[in-house]
Amino acid sequence: MKKRLFAMLLALTMCAGALIGCSGGGENETTGETTAGTTDGSGKKVIMARSIDSNTLDPAMASKNQDIWMMNFVLEGLVRSAEDGKEIEAAVADTWTISDDYLTYTFHLRDGVKFSTGEEVTPEDCVYSIDRARNMEGSPWSGMLAVIQDVRAEGEDSVIITVSQPTASLLSLLAMFPCSIMPQSYCEEVGDEGVANAPVGTGPFILETWEKNSKMVFKKNPNYWQEGLPTIDEFDMMVVSDENTRMMQLKSGQIDMAEAPLSQLEELQNTDGIVVDEFASTSVDYIILNCQNEKLSDARVRQALELATDKEAIIKAVSYGYGTPADSFISPAAPHYNTELPEVTRDVEKAKELLSEAGYGDGLELTVQIGSGSTGNLQQATLLKQQWAEIGVTLNIEQIDSATASANWSALNYEVYFSYLTSDMTDTSELAELWCVYDSTQCWGSGWNSDRQKEAEEYVKMAATEMDEDKRMEYYCAMQEIVAEEVPNIPLYNSSFYIAHSDKIDNIVQTPLGNYRFETLTKE
Repeated sequence: MKKRLFAMLLALTMCAGALIGCSGGGENETTGETTAGTTDGSGKKVIMARSIDSNTLDPAMASKNQDIWMMNFVLEGLVRSAEDGKEIEAAVADTWTISDDYLTYTFHLRDGVKFSTGEEVTPEDCVYSIDRARNMEGSPWSGMLAVIQDVRAEGEDSVIITVSQPTASLLSLLAMFPCSIMPQSYCEEVGDEGVANAPVGTGPFILETWEKNSKMVFKKNPNYWQEGLPTIDEFDMMVVSDENTRMMQLKSGQIDMAEAPLSQLEELQNTDGIVVDEFASTSVDYIILNCQNEKLSDARVRQALELATDKEAIIKAVSYGYGTPADSFISPAAPHYNTELPEVTRDVEKAKELLSEAGYGDGLELTVQIGSGSTGNLQQATLLKQQWAEIGVTLNIEQIDSATASANWSALNYEVYFSYLTSDMTDTSELAELWCVYDSTQCWGSGWNSDRQKEAEEYVKMAATEMDEDKRMEYYCAMQEIVAEEVPNIPLYNSSFYIAHSDKIDNIVQTPLGNYRFETLTKE
C-alpha cells in the first residue's frame, strides 16, 4: 500500500470521484511536541536515523511508507503478519474460528491483553477500531474493507465479523494497520488529530514524544502481552535527510542504525564495526504506459518498448547494481508470484518488427513526465531515451512539479510515467486489484481497459472469493501472464531493504512489506 503507494491511490480515487501512552496526551502548546504518557525505561537505548519523517500515525489515514512502516511499534490488530510477510499469526486475538460458509469469523481476545495505558482491551474497543477504519471519511482503505458487513462484540472476550461473501484475504485485511485495535475512550477523547499525533495500542512500545521533522521517542511498553519483550527500553527514530550526514553519524557512533543509501552500501559493508542487513522486499519499480493514448493503445507498441529496455543497465546506473530484473508487477517476495513467467531479454530487432507491425515503422515520439528535482528519475529517463532511440522512438523528458506530474498521471494526462509499489498485506489481492480491476484505480493509472484486461480482472475477482489456495495460485498466475503479455507497465527491477547498523546491534527485522519489527532488537 508502500510506500508512495496509497498517496497515489488516494489521488486516483479523488480524481475518479471515484499508527503508547497514557490517555490525556496531546500537543504541547509551547514546544509543539506530541506526548502520550511516559514510562520509566532506563536501560538500553537504540537510535536509528531515516531520511524523512512521518505525516500521520492515524492507522485509518496513513498512506505513505514513512507512516505505515512505523505502525508496528505501537499498534496491533486482532491478527498480524508474520515476519516473512506472507503468513498470519495471532496478536490481540489468540484464537479464531471460521464458519463453514466462510462468512462468519469469531475472534477470541488474548486473556488479559492490555493497552499500553494498562487498560484491558474489550471486544467493544475492537468493534470501534474496525468500524472506524471502515467508515473514516477520506480513508484510502475503506474500500478494501467494504466486504465487512458487520462487526459486533459478544460476551467478555469475543468479536464476531461477518462478510458479504467468502473473502480469502480477510485475515490479511485484519492484519493491516488500518484495523489496529485502539481504546475507544482515548480515541473519542483526543479526536482524530490526537490519534494522528499519538496513537495508543497494544504494541511493544509507547510513543512518548514526537518532535516533528526531528525525532520520535518510543519507550518500552510495560504492559506488552509478549513476556520479556521488547528487549530494549527506548528506541529513538531520528530524521536526518542528508544521507552523508546519516552515514557519518553511524560511523562515529552517534546513532546505532540507519537507512542505508544504495550509493554507500559497498563502503559500509567494508567499514569496521558496521554491518549491513539486507531484507527481502515486495517493492517493484516500473514504467507505466498510458494504454488510452493513441500511440500506446496497441499492445505491440508496449511490447516493443519493453524489448527495447535494458533493465540491467538501469539497475546498474540507478540502483548501483542492487536489484534484479523484474518480470512481473508482483515481487518474488510476495505470495502467488508466478515463477513460470518467461524472462524478457532485450531484443532491439524484435522490437523494431513489432513497431512496424503496429504501423510505426518510421518511429514515434513519446514524452515521460518526471518530478523536477528527482535525480534518480532523470537518470532513468535519460537512459531510456538512449535505449528507445535504437528502435526509432524519440523520448522527450519533461520535468515538472511533482504534484502536477502525479495529478496528470491520475487523470491519464500523460504518456510515460515512473512509479513503484510495495505490498501492504500478506495477500496478493491488494496489488492484483490495483493493477487489474479497472474501476479500482483505472488499472493503477495505466488506463488499461481491453478485453484482455477484463479477462485478467475476472481472474482477480475469482481469486478474491476462492478459499482453495491452489486454485487461487492458478488464478493469480494466469492474471500475471496476461499482464506480462499486455504490458500496461514495464516491470524494471525488484529491490531489497537495507539497514546499516553498529555490530553491537542484532535481531533487526524488517518485513517484506517494509514494516519495522524491533521488539526482539538487542544491543550489547
